[in-house]
Amino acid sequence: MTKLLISLALLSITTCLAQQIPYRQLNDGHKIPIVGLGGNHVTEQSIKDALDAGYRHIDTSLNYMGGASEAAIGKVLKETFKEGKIKRQDVYITSKLETEYHPRKQVSEGIKKSLTNLGLEYLDLYLIHTPASSNGTNITVGETWEGMIDVLKANLTRSIGVSNFNEKQLDEVIAKGVVPVTNQIICNPYINQNQILSYLNKHNITLTAYSPIGGTRYPDLLKDKKLIEIGAKHNVTSAQVALRFEIQRDIIVIPNSQNPKYLKENVDLFNFKLTDEEIKEIEALNKN
Repeated sequence: MTKLLISLALLSITTCLAQQIPYRQLNDGHKIPIVGLGGNHVTEQSIKDALDAGYRHIDTSLNYMGGASEAAIGKVLKETFKEGKIKRQDVYITSKLETEYHPRKQVSEGIKKSLTNLGLEYLDLYLIHTPASSNGTNITVGETWEGMIDVLKANLTRSIGVSNFNEKQLDEVIAKGVVPVTNQIICNPYINQNQILSYLNKHNITLTAYSPIGGTRYPDLLKDKKLIEIGAKHNVTSAQVALRFEIQRDIIVIPNSQNPKYLKENVDLFNFKLTDEEIKEIEALNKN
């Protein structure tokens, strides 16, 4: 009886934490958790730890880790669904179309491979990973976007978006009649992306930030003295300051970690708020 009560208490804590992660409404009416787990360089254990910490948004791609990322996520989700801890509708899964599937007729092939790897019937969000085509082909982003609209209409994904697109490329896909729900790009205090953020806000397109705490491009971001100073004022880490900076700008963040401690910290962002002055100080760190 005691073990049952402990299990129920732990389940209640996990559920409450998951509910504390806010959702942002997309331009197509669907909602996305504003914090997710970046799915490159993950393990089955880190995925389990993330779900236990309250993550309900996982971002991956067909080619991450040579396909091992989707496979690991799919295995953990299957086990989790079977145990009844979480239902399919409780998690938000994003994957991406790689360049070899850019021709319109091959987009459906790309998403079906991802769905098979993940063991899912549909994705919550499917992105064109990069506007560049492989093999020297002349495929335009407009043609690839038409294929994305095809898989959206076929209910293989609930929403479609892009990644690493500039304003000109976004204009080309918007002209096809379906506006992307998000543009996933590198974004953090050292690359604050204010210019393209203004464009995205104008078109009601969200910005999803990868490498929000530096990544391989800025591995020393979390050692920044200003971020550490601001964190000390709020009794949080420099990583939490960097993530909170994005969230207060209505940006979706997908930090990556395999460390259970950091996984928990990266979603513990809603008990403090940066002041307007602190936001300005962080914006001044921009190097882009």
